[in-house]
Amino acid sequence: MVNSTLTPGASAAPALLPPAVLQATPAATVEQLFQAAFSVPRDPRSTSYKNGVRAALAFRIEGRRIARLYDPASAEDDAFYAGVAEGHALWRRAQAESLTTK
Repeated sequence: MVNSTLTPGASAAPALLPPAVLQATPAATVEQLFQAAFSVPRDPRSTSYKNGVRAALAFRIEGRRIARLYDPASAEDDAFYAGVAEGHALWRRAQAESLTTK
């Protein structure tokens, strides 16, 4: 079944990653990637933003669904989803780095 609400060229991603994908990822944990991102000097981020980063990392590494924690259209919700975007980017960067160091 095709999802007609997707933009052209977008693909529907499964809610959970297949076990084979999870097993193929390096042994980096959510906490390791999170600490690597936030233990260096950077602009301060809200708790909502950091929760979003953790949620995206948990989705990518552990296959956990990303739950809606905040009211839609609230500042916290916006910060959360900005953090989700960074979390996905952190995971992709970690994957790329692990491929180039093998």
